[in-house]
Amino acid sequence: LNDLLEKLKARKKEIISKKEAEYNNNINKGTKERTAFFRIEEIDNKKIYYTKIFKYLVKFRIANKDNKLSLTFQKLNNKKNYYLFNLFPLKEGNKFLGIKYGWDKLEKPFFLRQNNKSYVIKKLYYLEFKFSKGSIKCYVQSLRTLLRKKDKESTKYYKFNLEHIKRMENTVYEFYSKKLKNKGVIYKWIEKNQIL
Repeated sequence: LNDLLEKLKARKKEIISKKEAEYNNNINKGTKERTAFFRIEEIDNKKIYYTKIFKYLVKFRIANKDNKLSLTFQKLNNKKNYYLFNLFPLKEGNKFLGIKYGWDKLEKPFFLRQNNKSYVIKKLYYLEFKFSKGSIKCYVQSLRTLLRKKDKESTKYYKFNLEHIKRMENTVYEFYSKKLKNKGVIYKWIEKNQIL
């Protein structure tokens, strides 16, 4: 009887340690897979990375030690979650083509609750880093505010957002040693697509 009891205790320990190992493995896997991208697709031999939906660009900087440009965004509807991804120096045969702004219309709009108000999101606004071998499409909802120039131009948030995006543009073009024409891409996009 004692032998049977000892075997059962040993088996119980074995099962518990196995479950703990699986649990720890899943936590580590979840942490590693936490990424700013929700989809990657290949079209005409070009890789396109699509990010999750961000509220706004928080910061950007060139890390000389690692020779990369880091961009940090705040997750939409969550003040605690930030996502970071890096732009790296070009590999042979790849060229930086520039930054593009735009929006994708959603087949199924969704509701967003903020400050006790509900908003219907019908379009996802993006900034896209375009390269000859692919692109990175960042969905940033604060870009919509920039198109509401008539209503929002005098607000601190509008001014900060515009200047922040403009500085990011300058930094990215400088990082890839490409000249930014005229005032920059963001101003042209706003002028062309203003919501009246």
